[in-house]
Amino acid sequence: MELFSTKMNYYLRHKFYESFLIMKKIKESQFLGFYNALVDGDKDKCASIVQSLLADGVNLKDVYVELFQKSLYRIGKLWDHNQMTIPEEHMATQIIESLISRFTPIGKSEPGKKVVVTCIDKEFHEIGARMVSNVFELEGWKTYYLGASVPTKEIIKFVKQIDPEVIALSWSLYLNLGRFLELVDHLTKFFPTKKIFVGGQALAENSDKILRKYKNVEYIDSLNSLESYIHNK
Repeated sequence: MELFSTKMNYYLRHKFYESFLIMKKIKESQFLGFYNALVDGDKDKCASIVQSLLADGVNLKDVYVELFQKSLYRIGKLWDHNQMTIPEEHMATQIIESLISRFTPIGKSEPGKKVVVTCIDKEFHEIGARMVSNVFELEGWKTYYLGASVPTKEIIKFVKQIDPEVIALSWSLYLNLGRFLELVDHLTKFFPTKKIFVGGQALAENSDKILRKYKNVEYIDSLNSLESYIHNK
């Protein structure tokens, strides 16, 4: 199935940036249609629903929040209650990862606005980080997405090389607390004036306690919060 027609490419280039102007929202029936297709493993139907929503004026960030994140949250609840198998959970995750890759923003970055987005070492949950990277790109930033489980020394080396305005870190597993703190300690030492965003499930309940000693580190709890920051820059 061809995912990007000429019309869709035009839309991706010129219309995604109107996130505050386009107020069309995703209906519950549309979410349920996507979710049911997702748990059934019907990736073509999932892609068709996403494409239809985007063509109808829904912005990409809302697709991330109202379809992808909401579906993953519901799947996580089923997993917690042993109502979903490992293959089913992995299949749904892989479908969403493929959709994020296929529906990637296409736009021209603005000079001087660079961001490095990465998962910390031994952190393999990268869906959130990929969506953060794409939201920055939608807003005209030059994005450098490094992916999952990047060693601390390699992140430091890359940041020195690129010299971005913002560094965005993803941390989901609390057992990686030591690695997270080591990375943030190094980043704040070597780059004391750079803005550092951190996000992920591991920070959902105790971000203030973990981050209070870092002056240039900010917890971003949602894509909506991230978008608000970008628009207020």
